[in-house]
Amino acid sequence: MAIAMAAEIERDLISQRTKEALAAKKRAGVKPGRPKGVGKSKLDEHRPEIEALLAHGSTQKYIANRFGTTEANLRMK
Repeated sequence: MAIAMAAEIERDLISQRTKEALAAKKRAGVKPGRPKGVGKSKLDEHRPEIEALLAHGSTQKYIANRFGTTEANLRMK
């Protein structure tokens, strides 16, 4: 029971610190979360090779494994 109480107190302290940090960032004018818009991908430099592999019938799974990423990351705009 004592361990459960200590865990609950710790959870509340973590929550309080997180809320305080988010409030401080908000006051400083920093928007939370990931920036919107098109970002750079580690696959950008390999784009021609990836497109060629896709055109020649390679599977997305094969390409993802070859470049150390996931199939979802191959969906280029």
